[in-house]
Amino acid sequence: MPHPSICCLETEFFRIELSASGTLAVFADRVSGVDYLAEGVSAPLLQIVADGDVLKPEHGVWDEDNGSLMLRYDGERYTARIAVWFHASHAGFELTAIEGPPVDLVIWGPYPITIGDRVGETVGMARSADFAIGIQALTMRTIGGYPEECPKVGFGEPLHTAATTPFGSALQAFGRASDGPLPGSRIALFGCPADQALAVIGRIEQTEGLPHPMLDGAWAKTAQTARLSYLITDFGEETIDTVIAYTRKAGFSYLYHEDPFHTWGHFQLKPDAFPDGDKSLRRCVESAEQAGLRIGIHTLSNFITPNDPYVSPVPDPRLMRSGGTRISAPVSPEDTEIGVLDPVPFRDRGTLATVALGNELIQYRVVSDAPPYTLLGCRRGVFGTKVSAHPANTEIGKLSDHPYRVFFPNMEMLDELADRLVELFNQTGLRQISFDGLEGCGYTGHDRYAHHRFVERCYRGWEGEVVNDASRLSHYLWHIHTRMNWGEPWGKAAREGMPEYRFRNQSYFDRNLFPRMLGWFQLRLDAEDLPATTLDDIEWTLARCAGFDAGFALSANLRELSGNGCTDTILTSIRHWETARLSHAFTDAQREKLRDSDREFHLETIAENRWWLYEVAFSPIFTHRPRPRQPGEPDLSLFTWKQPFRTQIPRITLHAAGSGDIVNPAVTLYFDETVFPVALRNGEYLVCDDGRYYRICDENRNVLREGVLSSPLPETASGSVEIGLRCDAGDGRLEVRLSALDDGEAVGG
Repeated sequence: MPHPSICCLETEFFRIELSASGTLAVFADRVSGVDYLAEGVSAPLLQIVADGDVLKPEHGVWDEDNGSLMLRYDGERYTARIAVWFHASHAGFELTAIEGPPVDLVIWGPYPITIGDRVGETVGMARSADFAIGIQALTMRTIGGYPEECPKVGFGEPLHTAATTPFGSALQAFGRASDGPLPGSRIALFGCPADQALAVIGRIEQTEGLPHPMLDGAWAKTAQTARLSYLITDFGEETIDTVIAYTRKAGFSYLYHEDPFHTWGHFQLKPDAFPDGDKSLRRCVESAEQAGLRIGIHTLSNFITPNDPYVSPVPDPRLMRSGGTRISAPVSPEDTEIGVLDPVPFRDRGTLATVALGNELIQYRVVSDAPPYTLLGCRRGVFGTKVSAHPANTEIGKLSDHPYRVFFPNMEMLDELADRLVELFNQTGLRQISFDGLEGCGYTGHDRYAHHRFVERCYRGWEGEVVNDASRLSHYLWHIHTRMNWGEPWGKAAREGMPEYRFRNQSYFDRNLFPRMLGWFQLRLDAEDLPATTLDDIEWTLARCAGFDAGFALSANLRELSGNGCTDTILTSIRHWETARLSHAFTDAQREKLRDSDREFHLETIAENRWWLYEVAFSPIFTHRPRPRQPGEPDLSLFTWKQPFRTQIPRITLHAAGSGDIVNPAVTLYFDETVFPVALRNGEYLVCDDGRYYRICDENRNVLREGVLSSPLPETASGSVEIGLRCDAGDGRLEVRLSALDDGEAVGG
C-alpha cells in the first residue's frame, strides 16, 4: 500500500505530492492528469549518508502554515528540516537544518520517472514529445548527479543529473559536507510542456537568482551570438591590424588569441606580443572594437606554470599538495638524498616529481622502498628557488601536478586566480574565454564544487558580457557557460579530426538545450603527411555547420594564414556560408542532407542573400608510378570513376608526390588524352577548374605560374568514366583527383 499524501504542490503545469514516508507520491501533468512517477521504484525526497550508511526517510511531517517539511531517519536518530515553496514555474526545496550525529552527504532523490525519450544528462531534464520534467540545483554546492562514493544510490554516470534507466529516467543531485555546510542545499523541480522547457528553466534562473547571462540583449541560451563562429590565432600589438583584416574577411565577429600568456597563475601576458602587459592588450581590444570585433583569450583555468610568481622564486605555501610528511634528518645545501618519515606521499611521482621543503622546490628521481625512506637523485633549488639548509622534522610536501608540467592552487589561491581573470577582463575589455583544463579545479580535493566556484567567481565579477565555454560541462555550470565548442584537429586530415565525436555532440546539445557548436578546425600548411588546407576541406566543415546550425572555430596562426595560398578564398567562403546559416536561408531538406558527412558541397553567392548550393562528387585519388616497361608496353595506368552527375568538364587536380618531379603529365578521359606541357616539381600541384586554364601551385597552394591548354579537357558523362594516367618522365608519383558538380539548387531569396 502506498503511503497517503501529506501535501500537494502545484505549479502552472505540474503537481507534486509527498507521502507520509517522506517520498514522492505523484509527479503529474496538471493538464492531462498523467502521473509520470515510475511505479515500484523508491522515490525518497532526500536521503542522508552518515558513516557510509545511506538512510532513506522513514517518516515525514508537513507544516502547511510555515511551508516546511520534517523528515526523520533511522528511528528518529536524524531529522532533516526542509523549506518548501512554489512558483508558477517550479517547486523549490531547501535543506535548512539537520539534527543528529554528523552527516557526510545529502542526496536529493533519485526521482524515478517514466519519461525516457530525450534525457538531458547535464541540464537535468527528461522530455517526451508532450511533457518535460526536470531538476535544477539552486546553489553551487548542490551538485548534479550522485556522489561517486555511493555508486549504488544513483543511476547512470555520477555526472548525470538526469540518467536513462530501464523504467525511463531518474533525476538526482547531492550535497557534500566537505564542500561546506549541508544546510542551504537547494533544488527546484519542474514539469511543463516539452516545447516550453527552455523558457521555464530561464524563469527558474531569474526567480531563484541563478546565473542568467545575457548576450546582446538576449538570454545566452537563445542568443544568436552564442552560435557565432570565430577565428583562433596569435597576435600582438604589432600584428593586430593584420589579424583584424583576416577576421573581417571571414565575416567573424570574434577574434580569439590561442596562447597569450607568458605564465599561468598570475596570467602574465607575453612581453614580446604585449610589451605593456594589460595596457597593450587593451589597445588591441580597442583596435578590434573600432572594426566591430570582439577579442577573447584561451586559458588553462587554474593550471600554474613553473615560471609563474606563485612558484618562482619563492613558492607560495598555498600550492596544492597531494600529500606530505617530515624529513627525518637535517638537509644541507649539498645533499642529493633526503630522508623522509613516510614514503607513501612520494610513491606517485607525477610528472614534475617536485616537493616543497621550506621555500625550496626539489625534484627527486625515486623514493626508496625500504627504511630508512629516502628521496633519491634530488635536484635542488629547481624552478628558480633558493637552495637552503633544512633542520630535521621540517615539513615536506609533494606538489600536485599534471602532464602539462604545471602545478595547482588550493581553494584560497583558486579564488585569487579567478580574481585575476576578472581584473584582466574588466581592465582590457575582453569578451570571450574558454575554461580549458577546468578539471584542474578538482585537484583542490573539492571536485565539481571547485569547478563551480571558479567559474561563477569569474562570471559574477565580470563587468561586461563574456562568451565562455569549457571542454567539459556540469549541471550547475550549464547556466553560465554559453556553449561547449570542442573537437580537436591536431595531427589529422581535415575530415578526420574527431568527426564522430563532433557529430555525437550535436545530439548531446539537443538533449541538453545547448547552443550547437562543431569544434575547432585547422587551416594548415603542408607538413609531413598532412597536406595544406584547401577550400574543399573547409567547405566540408561549413556544410556540416549549416546542416546542424552549429558554429565552429577556425584555428590558424599568422604563418599559416599568410602562407596558405587558399586563405583568401577560404575566408570569403566562410563569410558566405555563415551568412546563409545565420540568416536561416537553408531549408529543412537542405539542412538534412548537409548533415551527411559522406557528402560534399560547394556554395556560390549569386546575389545579396541568395546563393546556389552544389553537391560535389570527388573521385578517389588515382596514382600513377612511372616504372620500367617491356619494349613497346605503354606506360599507362588505367582507372575507373563512377561520375554521378550531369555531363560536364570535370575539375582536375594533379600532384607531383613522392620524392621526384613529373614531366608532361597526361590524363586520358575515355579515348581523349590531354597533355599538360609542364614539369611539376616534387610537391607541386596543377589545378584546372574549367577544363582549359590551369595554375601550378606550391605545396601550400600558392600560385607559381599559369597556363592555357591548347584544347579543353573532354566532358565526362554520368556513369563510369575510364581514366588513364601517364607522364613522359619523372621519378616521383603522379596523383590525380577529379570532381564534378550536380545541377545545384537555390538557397535563400
